[in-house]
Amino acid sequence: MRQFGGLTFRFRSEDPASLGARLGERLPQGLDRIDVSAQPESRPEVSPQRPAEPSSGFFYGWWVVFAAFFATFGSVTFFNPVLGVFSQLLEDDFGWTRSDVAGALSVGGLAAGVGAPFVGSILDRWGGRWVIVASGVAMAICALILSQMTSLWHLLVFYAIGRAVSVGAMNPAGFIATANWFVRRRSLVTGIVAVGPRVGMALFPVIVAVVIEVAGSWRAGWVTLAIIALSVTVPSLLFMRRRPEDMGLRPDGDPEPTDPDELLAIAPETDFTLREAIHTRAYWLVGVAVGLVMFCGGSVNFHQIPHLVDQGLPRTQAALVVTVFSGVGAFGAFFGGVIAQKFTMRWTMAASLVGMGASILLLMKAATLTAALIYAVTYGSFFGVLVSLMQVVYADYFGRRSMGTIRGSFQPFQMAMNAAGPFLVGVWYDRSGSYDLAFIAFAALFWTAALALALASYPQPPVRTEEEQAARLASAR
Repeated sequence: MRQFGGLTFRFRSEDPASLGARLGERLPQGLDRIDVSAQPESRPEVSPQRPAEPSSGFFYGWWVVFAAFFATFGSVTFFNPVLGVFSQLLEDDFGWTRSDVAGALSVGGLAAGVGAPFVGSILDRWGGRWVIVASGVAMAICALILSQMTSLWHLLVFYAIGRAVSVGAMNPAGFIATANWFVRRRSLVTGIVAVGPRVGMALFPVIVAVVIEVAGSWRAGWVTLAIIALSVTVPSLLFMRRRPEDMGLRPDGDPEPTDPDELLAIAPETDFTLREAIHTRAYWLVGVAVGLVMFCGGSVNFHQIPHLVDQGLPRTQAALVVTVFSGVGAFGAFFGGVIAQKFTMRWTMAASLVGMGASILLLMKAATLTAALIYAVTYGSFFGVLVSLMQVVYADYFGRRSMGTIRGSFQPFQMAMNAAGPFLVGVWYDRSGSYDLAFIAFAALFWTAALALALASYPQPPVRTEEEQAARLASAR
């Protein structure tokens, strides 16, 4: 490996000699390879993006975005706000406590955490197409079984399976797929895909509440969710593909460079293996920050409807508040991607966490529909920005080739936090009869996560030998 002007050079072509002949005198003397993993000795504080001119034709990656949107939309079937609609009804019918119902979220979150490293590796190696399809089928089966449940263990087992598949496979598969297809426009595209779950969270609680009201039974709500879970897999079955390179394309639809000047001008992609990422400070700080968000965010998503009902709002109004919260979050998700394109994911997420910490306090005393809607708009805006970028922040820091593996390696901790949150808050509520202290703690934890991201500077690129780089490129195919 040789250095020139702070850069390491190596060819990516299978035939370095032929490319060197084409470059001819443009290469500095003594260089025989150009290293596409090259980076300047100091890295600027910006998200890694590749400047290149887009191709003029329609890029297939937009079909992947279309499929990913519906996959993330359908994954909401087993998200916390949807179970929140059933919570009071199950408590009334079976005499269960709120912590009993929340326990299903916890078991599902733990199961998702255990499977996350394996799912991440599968997504990196084979892509998300069949992961999404299989997840949709499994979720539909679980929802149908839940429509016939008569015992608590039915909820704990089958809701947990559906949730594990939803948050641990179907949802990340959509985001990881789009992160593989886009680099320069990753933040923007992530914002588009992140609108899917926000729309789902806006619609599903209302749809379920209306179906239950019309049918007169909560069991009809689960049947409706089963139909949705199955139908959203169709776009992925038709259009989802792993990476643009598998179809002879390049990320963002960029044309293949043919001129030596174009080749030298292309900024290399960030590319870390899991082992390399673990040795960076950013890996740990980002992982802890995401874990804190999942602990607090999952708790709020589940308990906000029961809390609003306790405050005196009718169930339909409480569901409306969640609809507004999620609808505003859809706009936040999209504009968050636009903002992050300019200011980086890191600082956009940190700013959002500061806003979330302040606005969650509004939920404490939201005893009227007006007060609840003010909370929904403010918290929903910041939450939408954050969760959209949280899905692909690992690609922003460590590149796309091992995103699933790197993300999945920290998921056991993060999903354990997500599992513990709703259950612990449910236990606290059962004993104290109030959520106030829990909401204050959430604000403090959101601000702690913001600080962690502020300290998580982008790492220097890894330095590899020629043999290591060749092995890395071969393993990523």
